[in-house]
Amino acid sequence: MKPNIFSIILYVGTALAVAALAYASFKSVTVAWSVGLCVAIGVVVYAFSLLPEPKKVARKEGAPASARSPAAQAAAVVAVIFGLMLVVPTVVLWLGRYSPELGALVGALALMAMFLILWLRSRYQRSHGSDES
Repeated sequence: MKPNIFSIILYVGTALAVAALAYASFKSVTVAWSVGLCVAIGVVVYAFSLLPEPKKVARKEGAPASARSPAAQAAAVVAVIFGLMLVVPTVVLWLGRYSPELGALVGALALMAMFLILWLRSRYQRSHGSDES
C-alpha cells in the first residue's frame, strides 16, 4: 500500500503516543499498569483474529424458522449489556479505593467482556446465516 498523508499522520501519532506512554509508565506505576492492560487487550484481540471462521450449520428442510425476531434478540443483548455497564463505574471506583490497579483491571475486563459477548454473537449469526434466508 502506498503511504499517503493520512497513513503518515497515523504512524507519527502512534509513535508519539507510544513514546508518551513509555515515558509516563517510567514515571508512574498506575500508568504502567494501565499501559500493560491495554497491551494485554491488544494481544487478546489479535489472538481472536487468528481463530478459524465458524462452520455453517445446515438447516433441515422441514425445520420451522425461528419464532423470535433477530432484532428483538439483538435488543435484548444490548439492553443486558447496557444494564450491566451502568454498574461497572460504581464497582471500579469502589475497588479503586483499595487498589487503583485492581480497579483498572476490573474495568478493562468489563470492557473486554462486552466486546467478547458482541463478538460471540456475531460469530453465531455468521454460522447460522442461512437460517434467515
